[in-house]
This record gives sequence, structure tokens and C-alpha cells, in this order.
Amino acid sequence: MAEHTLQARDVRLGYGEREIVSGLSVTVPPGRITVIVGPNACGKSTLLRAMARLLAPSAGAVLLDGRSIQEMPTKEVASVLGILPQSPTAPEGITVSDLVGRGRYPHQGWFRRWGSEDDEAVAQALLSTDVLELADRSVDELSGGQRQRVWIAMALAQRTDILLLDEPTTFLDASHQLDVLDLLTDLNRERGVTMVAVLHDLNLACRYADHMIAMKGGRIVAEGRPVDIVTEELVGEVFGMRCSVIEDPASATPMVVPLGRHHVKGPAEPRTEGVSGPDVSRTEEGPGAKGI
Repeated sequence: MAEHTLQARDVRLGYGEREIVSGLSVTVPPGRITVIVGPNACGKSTLLRAMARLLAPSAGAVLLDGRSIQEMPTKEVASVLGILPQSPTAPEGITVSDLVGRGRYPHQGWFRRWGSEDDEAVAQALLSTDVLELADRSVDELSGGQRQRVWIAMALAQRTDILLLDEPTTFLDASHQLDVLDLLTDLNRERGVTMVAVLHDLNLACRYADHMIAMKGGRIVAEGRPVDIVTEELVGEVFGMRCSVIEDPASATPMVVPLGRHHVKGPAEPRTEGVSGPDVSRTEEGPGAKGI
């Protein structure tokens, strides 16, 4: 698989008059899993949309292999870069297999029609995301979690060298979150696919990221390996949250333990639940004594 470079250079991004990202530069490490984290409205999804050519910068540029992504033909971009956006919508009545098959669109052309390679790509994507048995069902009939897995299957069927995913674990229960992130890791390790994902769960981000980007207020606060950058101070600065950072016993990566006001371990205090005086149930007269 070819290694492609993706970078943002001094980009300004926003919607209308509202600027979200101001003068940000970042280079995605090729062949690695990059995870972007940060509080709501910090610009992480906006940055991902710009990298996917879904949002044009008001200044600066997003470069794919050194070329402005805005100036490249759509099919050329789509053959290299796949995107799973937030809350995607499917055409009414479309079946799962037809939707996943649309991931093969960039590979079609005047002299390249649907073939066995496309069938294999769709079947493998359906199987990998555990939705093969849903192939003939209408997407409209599926649960939120099932739909999310179908959209991931469509992105996988595209078989691009770079895959951008905006909150790919949305609507998924804990076990399916792990399944999806394990699948993405397999694609990265086995095929060298460059991954960039926005995740809300800090501990999953620490487990699965080779490279982490922490954002706040439209700027990058820190980036690097999770083990090198995730500290109590960073979490406090980015999320405004008190925490302890310990070693994850399953992965030896940083684990963030939030500290709320009511669950901070301290000196033991006597519990007086339901009784304000002495424990009268164990007097000399016994638990059945009169007057109790």
C-alpha cells in the first residue's frame, strides 16, 4: 500500500462569520492511527471535515501528497481518502448491501465496471463489521448501532489508504466499540491504512492511538504518543477536569480516572446511615428487646 501524506497548513476554518480554527498546522503520521480528542466545540470535527475536503478553509490549505485537496478531482481524492462523517444520512429505502456498495464508486469509471474485486470488497466489509446478515435489510429499519456499523462497512469497502472517522463508536455499546476499534487497528497493522479518528472516550483514545492530538479552543494543545503527553495537568488544561492518570492494566497505556467531589479517596469516616445514636440492635437485651 502506498504511503500518502496529509497535512493542514495554517488553516482557518469556520461556518459563516464564526471562526472555529485559527491558523492551525498539523501533519498526520502516515501508516499510523491518529486520534483527535478535546472538549465539545473545540474544533476537532471541523478539522476532520477540512481534511476530508468537506469544508474549505478560509485561509491556508489542506495538502494531500503536497497538493491542495480543494484543487484535486473528486474521484482522485476519494480513491485515496475515505470519510465516515458524524450522523450520515442514507437514501430512503436503500438496502445495506447497496449502501456499502457505494463505497466502491471511486473505483468505477468509463472502462472499469463492477467486478469480482468489488464483490469481494463489499462482502469483506459486511463480514468485518458483523452486518452480513443484514445485507438485504433496508437501512431505515436498523437500530442506531446497526446503522453505524453499516456506515463503517461502506467506508471500509472503499479500501482507501487514508480513512477519516468522526466519532465511529457513536451509538455502539461497549463491546461493539471495542470490536470496531480492534477492526480499525487490524486494517492499520495488516494493510497499513492511515487512520484519523475523533473519539470522546479518553481511555479508548489512549489505548488505540499511536499518535494523539489534544485540542482546545481551535488550537492544538499537545500532540504525540499518549504515554508521552497524557498527564493530569493536560487533562485539567484541556477538559477542565480533575483526575488521576494511572496505567491501564489491560494495555499499559495511560488511564484517566476522573475525580468528582463525592468520590475522592480520603481518610475513612464513620458511616451513620439511618441511625443517629448508638446501635441499639445489639444491646444486652438482644435484637428482639422491647422498646426498639
